[in-house]
Amino acid sequence: MCHRFEMLNAEEADAVLDWLRAVRRALAVGPNAAAVAPPAFGHPAEVPFDALDCYPGAESSVIVAEEDNLARVDLVWGVDVPWKRGLVFNARIESALTRSDMWAEAMERGRCIVPVRAFYETQNVEVPEPGGVRGESAGQDYDTEQGVLGVESAREAAARPAPRARGRRPQYRFANAGGAALLLAALRLGDRFVLVTTEPDAVVGTVHNRMPLSLTAPEALAWLSAADARKLLVRHVPVPLTVEEEPAPAKRPADPDQLSLF
Repeated sequence: MCHRFEMLNAEEADAVLDWLRAVRRALAVGPNAAAVAPPAFGHPAEVPFDALDCYPGAESSVIVAEEDNLARVDLVWGVDVPWKRGLVFNARIESALTRSDMWAEAMERGRCIVPVRAFYETQNVEVPEPGGVRGESAGQDYDTEQGVLGVESAREAAARPAPRARGRRPQYRFANAGGAALLLAALRLGDRFVLVTTEPDAVVGTVHNRMPLSLTAPEALAWLSAADARKLLVRHVPVPLTVEEEPAPAKRPADPDQLSLF
């Protein structure tokens, strides 16, 4: 369940927009869209990384198709629903493809792309013991991303393992191995959006049992068009990712004045 990503600033998002426009022009005359080099982003010069962190309820740049053009708009991540406390901010592709009432209009006319520097996942897959077998963690998040009703079935609830003692689970940062922006599939609902999630690839699968649907540039353009999403996913090419563990946040003293004693 993706609940955090690193946004691009407005200038960087516009660079991705120009890149996708160039890829679209290249595809119109031939198949070699790979010849259009994507922009790559390092540490922003004036904006600290923590200022680019996006969580549900925050605003982010999103790329949409408007008539025959691509445009950048600012939308809020997450939607309110009557059956769930808090925001729904992810949509399982499996449910979206069923054309369920919740996602039907967005799948038809609201597909969009969120360009990001990286996304994060919290460990919910157990690290195998020596000689053991990897499985789902007893501390796993059971999110309501995609069920049409947003609730677990009785069978799923009965199968849920007993929770372990509370403790911080490690969080991991996933980025494009080539340094370019990741193009995450999303659905627009008015002035808001949700990320589309799918089964994890080999890299994310060692950490979590879901991941955002990350697309290549031609796939992103197809997602934005009226193309059948099912055909797109059949030909989907996983984007090579790098992964690194996030350091645990530093503990602060209860009283900052205590620092003056040492």
